[in-house]
Amino acid sequence: MTMRSILFEWISQVHSGTQMPPASRDVSPDPQDMLFRTYRHVDAYVSRHPVQRAELQLAGVACTLLASGYAADQNLEDDLQLSSWLGLVTDNTCTIGDVKSMIGQVQDVLGFRLCSPTVYTFLRRFLRRTGWTEESFSLANYLIELAALDSAFLAFRPQATAAAAAVLSRQYAAQGVSVKRTPGWKAKLLQYAEVDLQTELARCIATMASLHASKQPELNNFVNRKYLWNTLHSVAKVKPNMPVDASFYVGYMTA
Repeated sequence: MTMRSILFEWISQVHSGTQMPPASRDVSPDPQDMLFRTYRHVDAYVSRHPVQRAELQLAGVACTLLASGYAADQNLEDDLQLSSWLGLVTDNTCTIGDVKSMIGQVQDVLGFRLCSPTVYTFLRRFLRRTGWTEESFSLANYLIELAALDSAFLAFRPQATAAAAAVLSRQYAAQGVSVKRTPGWKAKLLQYAEVDLQTELARCIATMASLHASKQPELNNFVNRKYLWNTLHSVAKVKPNMPVDASFYVGYMTA
């Protein structure tokens, strides 16, 4: 799990720091959607297929390219832009042939699971129905990125993690994170998320609040550095609320 966290942080830096070559020049994919699809592909693949530590970076690159629309049946060897990008992000430790082979393995192992919704997929759905502002959307994304690197959240379904971030993103109006006043948003969230409040959601919210409190002060955490950017409303500067137990959120969501 330590290696998973290191790999995911590296993947986040790759997605944030380099312009990935799109499989189709006619589309501009959502970078956050690509990031969370990459995370989901990696977790799904390594849970079904043993991966040696030395192959983790290769698997991360292959899953990144799958998330951006590449496939093993493409003629990747002639893609000069892809070759240049690959050499940059891996310091020439992975060849096009290595990556193409790994892409094929991941496709074979995951099959239709490549199209499964991610935490980010659910977050967008929930925020569209419960209301959001640019600041609260950025904070919610910050929280799910922190959660993505923490193996404790593998115990929760992606819709629970997304719903937890939607709840917590509305808790910082006093610190300048504006929210959209949406009547009945709590009931709407519980309805659309289809997660049990007492047995799953409240526990997930409490776990995420504790994670925020423990990780926000870490200056060497890439997710924190990323969300200090002005373009993301510097939400990593938001001081965490005091963590409380799950029972508090049961009362809060039913009040």
